[in-house]
Amino acid sequence: MMIAANKPPAFGLGAITNCFGCCGYGRGPYQKRKLNSRTDHQLHLICGSCYLPKENKEKPLGEDAHFICHDAQTIGVAGGVGGWARKGVDAGEYARGLMNHAKKTATDITRSSAAAVDPRKVLNEAYANNAGVQGSSTACILSLDKERGTLHAVNVGDSGFMVFRDNMCFFKSSTQQRKFNCPYQLGNCMGGDCPEAAEEFEVEELRPGDIIVLGTDGLLDNIFASEIEAVIVAYEVSGQDCEELASYIANLALYNSLDKYNVSPFQMEAQKAGREHVGGKIDDITVVIARVLASTT
Repeated sequence: MMIAANKPPAFGLGAITNCFGCCGYGRGPYQKRKLNSRTDHQLHLICGSCYLPKENKEKPLGEDAHFICHDAQTIGVAGGVGGWARKGVDAGEYARGLMNHAKKTATDITRSSAAAVDPRKVLNEAYANNAGVQGSSTACILSLDKERGTLHAVNVGDSGFMVFRDNMCFFKSSTQQRKFNCPYQLGNCMGGDCPEAAEEFEVEELRPGDIIVLGTDGLLDNIFASEIEAVIVAYEVSGQDCEELASYIANLALYNSLDKYNVSPFQMEAQKAGREHVGGKIDDITVVIARVLASTT
């Protein structure tokens, strides 16, 4: 579903007003967040997604890709790097191949073992199996350890995720960029990164009701954590499902990307880098929502 650029999408409690606050997060090759909220329940994720490719007749599928593997309790996104278009290469093919291989790997791991899926192993195998495809992409893969209630993640580039509890963001993954708008990227080319470059994250002691928002840079460049917090408030009141929540957040990011007067995360990062940019950034937008629930068995 596309939206008009002259008004924000309607949802629950009405329009979302901008504010520029965001949750705190650390930096480094391995990040862990432990919460004083231990639960005795086994946990599981229910998921939904929305993908809004930017308008491009030559690339109707866009350059983003994602997957949801419920059996493996694993989700992922990839953002193809648009610079390949200058060489006549569709980076979306690389991103789609990477996510297809990631889903297959996660599924195979689950079928062969009861242990939690290791997202780094998934990324390693997906990268190796995608070696014959030209292009490059960012990637972020998350997996839930149901027994421990722990979220494990790996990330390469400027995709990422946030975790919300009681309508507040308490964790946001950091991004990897060599310079402004130049993310780390997996690819089979000179200068491409390998999976070893991925940052690892661990969020311990999740609890029922937590909401995970995973997205490509098209989401993160156009929406603040505080805006998603406001959306989640409306979501909790309206009782919408994950698919509908993903759709609303994606469409709000789309609206922001088309607004030349909106102060966006991308604009703020541009200013920090000494670049001039006003408004949002038009891009493919992928959102995957995962809600944490207590298992009944």
